Amino acid sequence: MRLMGRMLVVIAVLSLAVVLPVGLFVSYVPVVTAAEELESVHLEIKGMTCGGCQAKVKTALSKLPEVKEANVSWEAGGADVKVTKGSDHKKLVGAVKNAGFDVSGVECECKA
Repeated sequence: MRLMGRMLVVIAVLSLAVVLPVGLFVSYVPVVTAAEELESVHLEIKGMTCGGCQAKVKTALSKLPEVKEANVSWEAGGADVKVTKGSDHKKLVGAVKNAGFDVSGVECECKA
C-alpha cells in the first residue's frame, strides 16, 4: 500500500511539472480578440479550374503577413480574405497574379 501511495505522489508531481509550465506559457500567448482590427476583402479570381489551383492561391495569400485568414473557392471563382485593417489590397492582387491567376475585382468591407 505504501508503494502505491508513493507512486501516486510521483505521478502527481510529474503531472504538475508538465502541466503547470505549459499552463503558464499558454496564459501569456497574445490573443487577437478585437474583430475591428480586421477587414474583409473579396477577390474575384479568373482562371482557377480545380482544387490544386485553389490551394495555390490560398498558399500565396496566406504567405502575406497582413492576411489572417484566406478562404478560396475555385467553384465560386474567388477568395474571401481577412486582413489587418488598413493593409494594402494591391499586395493581395499581386500575390494572386504571382500564383498565375487574374483578379477581375476587389470588394472591401473597409471600416473607416
